[in-house]
Amino acid sequence: MIELDYRHAHLLKGLVEEYIATGKPVGSEKLLEVLDVSVSSATVRNVLRDLEEDGYVTQPHTSAGRIPTDKGYRYYVDNLSFKEPSEKKVRALEDTYKEYQEEYTHPARAAAKLLAQFTHSVAMGGWMDSNDMYASGMSQLLGEDQEDSRQTAREVSHFFDNMEQYAPEFADTAARGVQVYIGQENPFFVSPHTSMVIQTVQLPTGEIALLLIAGPKRMPYRKNVALLSALASILEKP
Repeated sequence: MIELDYRHAHLLKGLVEEYIATGKPVGSEKLLEVLDVSVSSATVRNVLRDLEEDGYVTQPHTSAGRIPTDKGYRYYVDNLSFKEPSEKKVRALEDTYKEYQEEYTHPARAAAKLLAQFTHSVAMGGWMDSNDMYASGMSQLLGEDQEDSRQTAREVSHFFDNMEQYAPEFADTAARGVQVYIGQENPFFVSPHTSMVIQTVQLPTGEIALLLIAGPKRMPYRKNVALLSALASILEKP
């Protein structure tokens, strides 16, 4: 884990979360506004300059604010605190999943539809032993008008076209719990504009299921990880 002092880490976290929320480069004045910190704009500019020199953020245009790099996202994700969803939220999700099962008949398809619906991203449910795989949510990416969403759509299309090849490889890497691949970290194919959150689940039958969420790097990581964990806990029940 890369160490930053509190001020640099706090401003980086604020910048990442503001960029995730808006999709727009974040300037020092905006960062001061959203974080409500008692430092000068000059101090914030100096911190952002340090973060840029160290590779955590970059400036897409000379006059624009800054956006996170893969290194910046990685620091953010590695230092997030993830809370287990409440029992009430898990029960509500379980009820929704049962409704999806009745509607779509295949549990893998129901899982993919649920994840896509709740995350507004592309999702996959794969029951590995039976090679039963479904993906959903591509239309949501294609409907976005931001450039990073269009680039992600092209990269995720490649995954869809080769799903039977990549799904087992992703499942192997996720055997140790939730995995987050950010941009160039993807070990299996080139996807510089895409992040993936994946988890495997051992079903009561002994079969292995793969859950996957894919979207632009500015995806809401905390929410997506929590949702995957909640759905995994539901699928694990006998």
